[in-house]
Amino acid sequence: MKVLLTGAFGNLGLLCLERLLADGHELRCTDLDGEEQRKQAARFSGQCEIVFGNICEPQFLPGLAEGVEAIVHLASLLPPNTDKQPALAEAVNVDAAKALIDCAARQTAPPLFIFPSSLTVFGPSQRHNPTRSSDDPVEASDHYTRHKLLVENHLQHSALPWIIMRVGVSVDARTTKTERQVLRQLLGVHPDTPMEYIHPKDVARAISNALNTPEARHKILLLGGGESCQITHHAFMNAAFTALGLAQKPCIHGENNYYTHWMDTRESQALLDFQQHSFADYQQELRDKFTPIRRWTSPVRPLLRPLLPALLRRL
Repeated sequence: MKVLLTGAFGNLGLLCLERLLADGHELRCTDLDGEEQRKQAARFSGQCEIVFGNICEPQFLPGLAEGVEAIVHLASLLPPNTDKQPALAEAVNVDAAKALIDCAARQTAPPLFIFPSSLTVFGPSQRHNPTRSSDDPVEASDHYTRHKLLVENHLQHSALPWIIMRVGVSVDARTTKTERQVLRQLLGVHPDTPMEYIHPKDVARAISNALNTPEARHKILLLGGGESCQITHHAFMNAAFTALGLAQKPCIHGENNYYTHWMDTRESQALLDFQQHSFADYQQELRDKFTPIRRWTSPVRPLLRPLLPALLRRL
């Protein structure tokens, strides 16, 4: 298929780009015109059509949607930027997404629109009932979740064929930098909060497989890694500390609620066959990445480990 991929040179975008090319699709890739985006785009010169621009500019959209058979819309602002820059986040996450949907719907042959949403739209976690299903009620609890739900609703009421994917916690060893504000928030979350991990490569696989799965159309599908990726918030946070040789106990956490969950992914897995990586694979990625740091800090780790909780409380 000829596919438009927005946000093509971000972390998930790059994996989707690689997966879609490997699966034989013809790509039109777009992202902001920045130094990092051009650096990443140079790797794919001659392999796909590359268009730089701002999807918030209405005149930019018609040419993007013209002649494509599917759109994978990844371009968005994520927390904490959705809270720091609410007006910009609304423009990117809601206004531009709706405009792209409307533009696609006006095409002679309206394309399939794949929209990766988020498991966070289910609202606060329930530790006594941790597993969410696609038909469970949703609840906007911040700017980001409100944005996702507005676009989901607009897409469902459009004239387009669509697939909505509510994606679990999806990071890999490329994304280990965390802002102080975010780390402080994550450390405040109750350690037993349920969280379902999914490797970004598995998200990319699901998206690519969905293009050729008519049975997935007009469905809300949950993307999580499955039972091997159903963990607690403490297990997720401790993966990085352990990879650094500084494993911590649950007492480093607070008592706050959060909006992560486990998910029933039986339908999505049966349709898209995407679950290839476990949470243990992510842990190994982190261990491999931090091997030099572990070696360098080896002499002082016995002293650092007991001091770390106090240091984290001062963030």
